[in-house]
Amino acid sequence: MPDPQHMTSRGVNWRILQKFLDNVISLGNELRSDSDTLSDYVARMNDRDGVIGGNHTMGVGTSDTTKVRLSGTVRYRIDGVEYSQTNLEAAFSNTGAVSNTKYGAWRILIDKLGAITTQSSTAAGTGAQVHESAEQAFASLAQLAITANTVEIGYLTMLAAGAGFTPNTDNPDSGHANVGSNTYYNNRVPRIDNGFTAAPSVGLSEGDSGNEDEYAYGTINVRTNSVNVAQIAANLNHPFTQADTISTAAHFGGHLIIVDTAGTAIISLPATGILANATQAMTYASAAAAITALDSAQANLPSIFTVIGRIVVDSLKSSFTYNTDKIDGTAANGTGTFTDEVATAFDRTTVSGTGVGPGVPTIPATISAAIPSKSLL
Repeated sequence: MPDPQHMTSRGVNWRILQKFLDNVISLGNELRSDSDTLSDYVARMNDRDGVIGGNHTMGVGTSDTTKVRLSGTVRYRIDGVEYSQTNLEAAFSNTGAVSNTKYGAWRILIDKLGAITTQSSTAAGTGAQVHESAEQAFASLAQLAITANTVEIGYLTMLAAGAGFTPNTDNPDSGHANVGSNTYYNNRVPRIDNGFTAAPSVGLSEGDSGNEDEYAYGTINVRTNSVNVAQIAANLNHPFTQADTISTAAHFGGHLIIVDTAGTAIISLPATGILANATQAMTYASAAAAITALDSAQANLPSIFTVIGRIVVDSLKSSFTYNTDKIDGTAANGTGTFTDEVATAFDRTTVSGTGVGPGVPTIPATISAAIPSKSLL
């Protein structure tokens, strides 16, 4: 930068000097904004509850083969405090048996004291689990609020065989006569939260002409459980996963539209948080009540699923049946409201709300503000 005294002695073009100072301020503001965005993201990743490290795996107990076991070390955070536990075993915390040839699922939790507990895919944790697929059982964990002061360290899904699986009596591993197959999922440190890696080509809507009882979506590019999955092709007439109902006219139903466990297709989860061979009868008296139920299901959805959006239907008939009655607001059937999920940058000043979490922070590769140059003077 030229010497100010020398500038004064020769005379100054004040218009050019003003432009130079404006560029300096603009550059500083942009760098500060970029720094704040990155700080927000780092703060979010550093302060989040859940698994934050370790090398743990979930499996069958060794000292007692009816238990579930954490092998290795898990590091986790609850309410901002870090904890660590190694090599633990625990009995199932519920009696939700799995019927022969049916599927069940458990959420595996750990608390501040290192106690492992489980939740099964039935509302009270009791009663038979009778899902027709592992995916149904897994997604149905969304009906359960995660126990306070715990975090998820894994999941177990199971196909029962023989006389059916009985927790705390049968060995939960696949070699047991009452277990046809099973899969353990280990929660790891998320590199990046679930969400879109590119915006959908078009948003959710009713199906194309002649298929207004179904729904449509554009190409989908998402990250699920910290892994980018292959692009899901657009579909102009996609049926709801099951023929759920809205029991009464002028009442509402809702679905979360989510990626399946394989990350290759789209499925719909009712606002009850339950996928089952039996359809769900929804009776929400208002759109707000349906949205509240969807918020709860989304908050408790296992991390293997990514939310694409949600569909709330205002029923015009009693009863309304999905995949049979239209959702385009015509023919006295039902009117659908379509809401697309949006991945937004994390704001550390915001402490509530729904969404798929922070996306990759937008830190530009180049600075757009003009870089000051002494050639201006």
